[in-house]
Amino acid sequence: MAEFTLLFFKDTVKPSRYSFISILISILIWGYAYPFPADVTPLNDASYFKTVNSMLAKAQKSIYVIMYRATYYEKYPDSPSNKLIISLIAAKKRGVDVSVILDKPYKNEKTDNKTNEKIASILSSGGVKVYFDSEEITTHSKLIIIDNRYVIIGSTNWSYHALSKNNETNVLIDSEQLAKEYIKYFEELASLCK
Repeated sequence: MAEFTLLFFKDTVKPSRYSFISILISILIWGYAYPFPADVTPLNDASYFKTVNSMLAKAQKSIYVIMYRATYYEKYPDSPSNKLIISLIAAKKRGVDVSVILDKPYKNEKTDNKTNEKIASILSSGGVKVYFDSEEITTHSKLIIIDNRYVIIGSTNWSYHALSKNNETNVLIDSEQLAKEYIKYFEELASLCK
């Protein structure tokens, strides 16, 4: 950013204290936009499932998930969303602390209200802590925090189409500081859940 600013001002403005101030402001804005040191990896489309499933299998301490919609397909046991659900339960059985917040749709919403309830039942029976938000609010987040270090955030729900057919954009962020912020967010939401 600073290089761009220098090149821009080199050709358009004679050096002065104003160009120095502009450069300084650009550097400050650039630094403010990225306050946490982090490695960021795009997880688009099918790369999301492969990466997330692998990371869930390797988790050692904790997994926090906030998911708007998750689906389990009894007729299709090899469905990607089924595998993610099974990976959460397997992590819990390995001794990993696993907690999930799911959206609870409005009673009069025209979507399948039973989808997340079914997932909650499957996860709970596997020992996973499951929370539902209030029916008065929509939790549209798609967030995963693994081992107090890795944050995965983006557009992907845990459904067949989202994991296999849709164009979806997500990022994997390796940052303990950012993970700490999102764990706080998770805990705030969980404290308001039923």
